[in-house]
Amino acid sequence: MIYECHGHIVLDGVAYTGAAARHRNGPDKEFIRSNLRTCANNGITFYRDGGDKHGASVYAKTIAAEYSIDYRTPAYIIHKRGCYGGMFGKAFESISEYRELVGEAIRLGADFIKTTASGLLDFTRGGTVTDSPITQRELYETIRIAHGEGCAVMVHANGADNIKRAVESGADSIEHGFYMDGPALLMMAQTGAVWVPTCATVANLIGSGRYDDSVLRMILEWHKETLIEASETGVPVACGSDSGASYVPQGSGARNEMSILESLGINPGRGNRIIKEVFIRKC
Repeated sequence: MIYECHGHIVLDGVAYTGAAARHRNGPDKEFIRSNLRTCANNGITFYRDGGDKHGASVYAKTIAAEYSIDYRTPAYIIHKRGCYGGMFGKAFESISEYRELVGEAIRLGADFIKTTASGLLDFTRGGTVTDSPITQRELYETIRIAHGEGCAVMVHANGADNIKRAVESGADSIEHGFYMDGPALLMMAQTGAVWVPTCATVANLIGSGRYDDSVLRMILEWHKETLIEASETGVPVACGSDSGASYVPQGSGARNEMSILESLGINPGRGNRIIKEVFIRKC
Protein backbone atom coordinates (compact mmCIF):
# COMPACT_ATOMS: atom_id res chain seq x y z
CA MET A 1 0.00 0.00 0.00
CA ILE A 2 1.27 3.46 -0.88
CA TYR A 3 -0.05 6.68 0.58
CA GLU A 4 -0.11 9.95 -1.34
CA CYS A 5 -0.55 12.43 1.49
CA HIS A 6 -0.19 15.52 -0.71
CA GLY A 7 -1.33 15.54 -4.33
CA HIS A 8 -3.33 17.63 -6.77
CA ILE A 9 -5.57 15.45 -8.93
CA VAL A 10 -6.33 18.54 -11.04
CA LEU A 11 -2.76 18.53 -12.43
CA ASP A 12 -0.88 16.48 -15.01
CA GLY A 13 2.73 16.56 -13.83
CA VAL A 14 3.70 18.83 -16.72
CA ALA A 15 2.56 22.41 -16.19
CA TYR A 16 -0.11 24.17 -14.15
CA THR A 17 -1.41 26.39 -16.95
CA GLY A 18 -2.20 23.60 -19.39
CA ALA A 19 -3.73 21.38 -16.73
CA ALA A 20 -5.91 24.15 -15.31
CA ALA A 21 -7.18 25.00 -18.78
CA ARG A 22 -8.70 21.52 -19.02
CA HIS A 23 -11.07 22.37 -16.19
CA ARG A 24 -12.01 25.88 -17.27
CA ASN A 25 -15.63 24.85 -17.91
CA GLY A 26 -15.83 22.45 -14.99
CA PRO A 27 -13.94 19.34 -13.93
CA ASP A 28 -12.60 17.28 -16.84
CA LYS A 29 -14.08 14.02 -15.62
CA GLU A 30 -12.22 11.66 -17.93
CA PHE A 31 -8.90 13.35 -17.11
CA ILE A 32 -9.62 12.92 -13.39
CA ARG A 33 -10.62 9.29 -13.89
CA SER A 34 -7.41 8.70 -15.82
CA ASN A 35 -5.37 10.14 -12.95
CA LEU A 36 -7.20 7.97 -10.43
CA ARG A 37 -6.61 4.86 -12.59
CA THR A 38 -2.92 5.72 -12.76
CA CYS A 39 -2.80 6.11 -8.99
CA ALA A 40 -4.56 2.79 -8.45
CA ASN A 41 -2.21 1.05 -10.90
CA ASN A 42 0.70 2.37 -8.84
CA GLY A 43 -0.71 0.84 -5.68
CA ILE A 44 -2.01 4.04 -4.10
CA THR A 45 -4.84 3.33 -1.67
CA PHE A 46 -4.97 6.70 0.11
CA TYR A 47 -4.85 10.13 -1.53
CA ARG A 48 -5.03 13.43 0.36
CA ASP A 49 -5.53 16.23 -2.14
CA GLY A 50 -4.17 19.74 -1.66
CA GLY A 51 -7.31 21.19 -3.26
CA ASP A 52 -8.10 23.25 -6.35
CA LYS A 53 -10.49 25.99 -7.43
CA HIS A 54 -11.96 24.05 -10.36
CA GLY A 55 -13.88 21.39 -8.44
CA ALA A 56 -11.62 18.56 -9.62
CA SER A 57 -10.81 17.20 -6.18
CA VAL A 58 -14.44 17.49 -5.08
CA TYR A 59 -15.48 15.40 -8.08
CA ALA A 60 -12.62 12.93 -7.54
CA LYS A 61 -13.82 12.27 -4.00
CA THR A 62 -17.22 11.13 -5.33
CA ILE A 63 -15.70 8.44 -7.59
CA ALA A 64 -12.42 7.47 -5.90
CA ALA A 65 -13.96 4.41 -4.22
CA GLU A 66 -14.41 2.91 -7.71
CA TYR A 67 -10.61 2.74 -7.81
CA SER A 68 -10.30 1.47 -4.21
CA ILE A 69 -8.81 4.79 -3.08
CA ASP A 70 -9.63 6.44 0.24
CA TYR A 71 -9.73 10.05 -0.95
CA ARG A 72 -9.66 13.22 1.17
CA THR A 73 -9.93 16.84 0.02
CA PRO A 74 -10.14 20.37 1.46
CA ALA A 75 -12.11 21.36 -1.67
CA TYR A 76 -9.79 24.35 -2.19
CA ILE A 77 -7.07 26.35 -0.43
CA ILE A 78 -8.37 29.24 1.68
CA HIS A 79 -5.68 31.92 1.65
CA LYS A 80 -5.25 35.52 2.76
CA ARG A 81 -5.59 37.87 -0.21
CA GLY A 82 -2.15 38.86 -1.42
CA CYS A 83 -0.58 35.69 -0.04
CA TYR A 84 0.19 32.45 -1.89
CA GLY A 85 -2.77 30.23 -2.76
CA GLY A 86 -4.51 31.80 -5.74
CA MET A 87 -3.56 28.97 -8.11
CA PHE A 88 -5.57 26.49 -6.09
CA GLY A 89 -7.92 28.45 -3.91
CA LYS A 90 -10.08 31.31 -2.82
CA ALA A 91 -9.00 34.44 -0.98
CA PHE A 92 -10.33 36.18 2.11
CA GLU A 93 -9.65 39.62 3.52
CA SER A 94 -11.66 39.49 6.72
CA ILE A 95 -12.23 36.72 9.22
CA SER A 96 -15.93 36.80 8.39
CA GLU A 97 -15.06 36.08 4.75
CA TYR A 98 -12.83 33.25 5.91
CA ARG A 99 -15.71 31.76 7.92
CA GLU A 100 -17.92 31.87 4.83
CA LEU A 101 -15.30 30.05 2.75
CA VAL A 102 -14.89 27.38 5.43
CA GLY A 103 -18.64 26.86 5.44
CA GLU A 104 -18.74 26.63 1.65
CA ALA A 105 -15.89 24.12 1.60
CA ILE A 106 -17.69 21.94 4.15
CA ARG A 107 -20.90 22.08 2.11
CA LEU A 108 -18.88 20.89 -0.90
CA GLY A 109 -17.71 17.90 1.11
CA ALA A 110 -14.35 19.06 2.47
CA ASP A 111 -12.75 16.62 4.89
CA PHE A 112 -10.36 19.25 6.28
CA ILE A 113 -9.23 22.83 5.66
CA LYS A 114 -6.06 23.95 3.91
CA THR A 115 -4.43 27.35 4.32
CA THR A 116 -1.05 28.96 3.68
CA ALA A 117 1.58 30.48 5.95
CA SER A 118 4.19 31.27 3.29
CA GLY A 119 4.87 31.31 -0.41
CA LEU A 120 6.75 28.95 -2.73
CA LEU A 121 10.44 28.14 -2.92
CA ASP A 122 12.56 30.38 -5.08
CA PHE A 123 14.36 27.71 -7.12
CA THR A 124 16.87 30.25 -8.39
CA ARG A 125 18.17 31.10 -4.90
CA GLY A 126 18.58 28.69 -2.04
CA GLY A 127 17.01 29.65 1.27
CA THR A 128 14.50 32.06 -0.23
CA VAL A 129 10.70 31.87 -0.12
CA THR A 130 8.29 33.93 -2.24
CA ASP A 131 5.24 35.96 -1.20
CA SER A 132 4.24 37.74 1.99
CA PRO A 133 3.08 35.61 4.92
CA ILE A 134 -0.20 35.91 6.79
CA THR A 135 0.08 37.47 10.27
CA GLN A 136 0.39 35.29 13.36
CA ARG A 137 -2.94 36.54 14.73
CA GLU A 138 -4.78 35.80 11.48
CA LEU A 139 -3.23 32.36 11.17
CA TYR A 140 -4.16 31.46 14.73
CA GLU A 141 -7.74 32.60 14.21
CA THR A 142 -8.19 30.75 10.92
CA ILE A 143 -6.96 27.49 12.43
CA ARG A 144 -9.09 27.98 15.54
CA ILE A 145 -12.21 28.46 13.42
CA ALA A 146 -11.51 25.36 11.32
CA HIS A 147 -10.92 23.26 14.43
CA GLY A 148 -14.20 24.54 15.80
CA GLU A 149 -15.92 23.09 12.73
CA GLY A 150 -14.35 19.69 13.36
CA CYS A 151 -11.73 20.09 10.63
CA ALA A 152 -8.02 19.41 10.84
CA VAL A 153 -5.83 22.01 9.12
CA MET A 154 -3.19 21.40 6.46
CA VAL A 155 -0.76 24.36 6.28
CA HIS A 156 1.48 25.15 3.32
CA ALA A 157 4.59 26.56 5.00
CA ASN A 158 8.23 27.08 4.01
CA GLY A 159 10.89 28.90 6.00
CA ALA A 160 11.64 28.19 9.67
CA ASP A 161 9.87 31.25 11.07
CA ASN A 162 6.73 30.63 9.01
CA ILE A 163 6.70 26.97 10.03
CA LYS A 164 7.01 27.87 13.72
CA ARG A 165 4.15 30.37 13.43
CA ALA A 166 1.99 27.68 11.83
CA VAL A 167 2.78 25.10 14.51
CA GLU A 168 2.23 27.64 17.30
CA SER A 169 -1.15 28.43 15.75
CA GLY A 170 -2.25 24.78 15.86
CA ALA A 171 -1.42 23.36 12.42
CA ASP A 172 -2.11 19.63 12.17
CA SER A 173 0.31 19.18 9.29
CA ILE A 174 3.09 21.17 7.67
CA GLU A 175 3.25 20.81 3.90
CA HIS A 176 6.63 21.08 2.15
CA GLY A 177 8.42 22.59 5.15
CA PHE A 178 11.60 23.57 3.33
CA TYR A 179 14.22 25.40 5.41
CA MET A 180 12.94 23.90 8.64
CA ASP A 181 15.23 24.31 11.67
CA GLY A 182 15.84 22.52 14.97
CA PRO A 183 13.50 24.63 17.13
CA ALA A 184 10.69 24.11 14.59
CA LEU A 185 11.27 20.35 14.73
CA LEU A 186 11.10 20.37 18.52
CA MET A 187 7.81 22.25 18.38
CA MET A 188 6.38 19.72 15.91
CA ALA A 189 7.52 16.80 18.04
CA GLN A 190 5.78 18.36 21.04
CA THR A 191 2.50 19.11 19.26
CA GLY A 192 2.40 15.99 17.06
CA ALA A 193 2.07 18.01 13.86
CA VAL A 194 2.91 15.84 10.84
CA TRP A 195 5.54 16.87 8.31
CA VAL A 196 4.76 16.12 4.66
CA PRO A 197 8.09 17.10 3.05
CA THR A 198 7.35 16.65 -0.69
CA CYS A 199 11.02 15.98 -1.54
CA ALA A 200 10.07 14.91 -5.08
CA THR A 201 9.14 18.46 -6.05
CA VAL A 202 12.84 19.35 -5.93
CA ALA A 203 14.47 15.98 -6.61
CA ASN A 204 12.57 15.42 -9.85
CA LEU A 205 13.60 18.83 -11.21
CA ILE A 206 17.29 17.93 -11.08
CA GLY A 207 18.51 17.31 -14.62
CA SER A 208 15.42 18.85 -16.22
CA GLY A 209 17.30 21.96 -17.31
CA ARG A 210 14.63 24.17 -15.82
CA TYR A 211 16.80 25.51 -12.98
CA ASP A 212 20.42 25.44 -11.89
CA ASP A 213 21.06 21.89 -10.68
CA SER A 214 23.59 23.08 -8.11
CA VAL A 215 20.90 25.17 -6.41
CA LEU A 216 18.40 22.32 -6.55
CA ARG A 217 20.89 19.89 -5.05
CA MET A 218 21.69 22.32 -2.25
CA ILE A 219 17.99 22.72 -1.42
CA LEU A 220 17.41 18.96 -1.52
CA GLU A 221 20.43 18.09 0.63
CA TRP A 222 19.39 20.69 3.21
CA HIS A 223 15.92 19.14 3.24
CA LYS A 224 17.26 15.59 3.59
CA GLU A 225 19.53 16.51 6.49
CA THR A 226 16.63 18.14 8.29
CA LEU A 227 14.44 15.10 7.66
CA ILE A 228 17.01 12.85 9.32
CA GLU A 229 17.01 15.22 12.30
CA ALA A 230 13.20 15.17 12.29
CA SER A 231 13.19 11.38 12.50
CA GLU A 232 15.65 11.47 15.40
CA THR A 233 13.55 14.16 17.14
CA GLY A 234 10.34 12.14 16.88
CA VAL A 235 8.49 14.27 14.32
CA PRO A 236 5.95 12.15 12.39
CA VAL A 237 6.77 12.24 8.68
CA ALA A 238 4.22 11.26 6.01
CA CYS A 239 4.67 10.35 2.34
CA GLY A 240 3.36 13.09 0.06
CA SER A 241 4.97 14.04 -3.24
CA ASP A 242 2.86 17.00 -4.43
CA SER A 243 1.88 14.76 -7.33
CA GLY A 244 0.69 16.63 -10.38
CA ALA A 245 3.33 19.35 -9.94
CA SER A 246 5.91 19.75 -12.70
CA TYR A 247 8.00 16.58 -13.09
CA VAL A 248 6.01 14.82 -10.37
CA PRO A 249 3.63 12.43 -12.18
CA GLN A 250 0.45 11.14 -10.62
CA GLY A 251 1.03 7.71 -9.11
CA SER A 252 4.77 7.37 -9.62
CA GLY A 253 5.37 10.65 -7.76
CA ALA A 254 4.37 8.97 -4.50
CA ARG A 255 6.73 6.10 -5.32
CA ASN A 256 9.53 8.61 -5.92
CA GLU A 257 8.82 10.23 -2.57
CA MET A 258 8.73 6.89 -0.78
CA SER A 259 12.10 5.93 -2.26
CA ILE A 260 13.68 9.16 -1.03
CA LEU A 261 12.34 8.69 2.49
CA GLU A 262 13.48 5.07 2.58
CA SER A 263 16.96 6.11 1.42
CA LEU A 264 17.13 8.30 4.53
CA GLY A 265 16.02 5.47 6.79
CA ILE A 266 12.63 7.07 7.39
CA ASN A 267 9.49 4.95 7.70
CA PRO A 268 6.47 7.21 7.06
CA GLY A 269 4.01 4.68 8.45
CA ARG A 270 3.29 6.58 11.65
CA GLY A 271 2.82 9.90 9.85
CA ASN A 272 0.62 8.29 7.21
CA ARG A 273 -1.61 6.77 9.90
CA ILE A 274 -1.97 10.10 11.70
CA ILE A 275 -2.95 11.81 8.44
CA LYS A 276 -5.56 9.13 7.76
CA GLU A 277 -7.00 9.36 11.28
CA VAL A 278 -6.94 13.14 11.69
CA PHE A 279 -7.74 14.55 8.25
CA ILE A 280 -11.40 13.62 8.16
CA ARG A 281 -14.14 15.90 9.43
CA LYS A 282 -15.19 15.02 12.99
CA CYS A 283 -18.62 16.67 13.17
